[in-house]
Amino acid sequence: MINITRYCGVCDLIPPEYHLTMMPNIGILLIVLLGFPIARVIHRSGHSRWWTVVAFLPFLNLIGLWVFAFVRWPTTEKAAA
Repeated sequence: MINITRYCGVCDLIPPEYHLTMMPNIGILLIVLLGFPIARVIHRSGHSRWWTVVAFLPFLNLIGLWVFAFVRWPTTEKAAA
């Protein structure tokens, strides 16, 4: 089997015992970097921040995006009243 870490320049900077923890750490980093702004946008629209979980589920995130785009936003209804 080919050792793929030998061909990656970044992997030379990280000790080999940390290579198995890189993927979970990158996943956590993505959740933090993407989840926080998504939660703020959803909360500002007047919906629950728990809808952020949908953003990280494959295929369900696309359906959730379409639903979110066409559903009535409670904040716009308050402003119109």
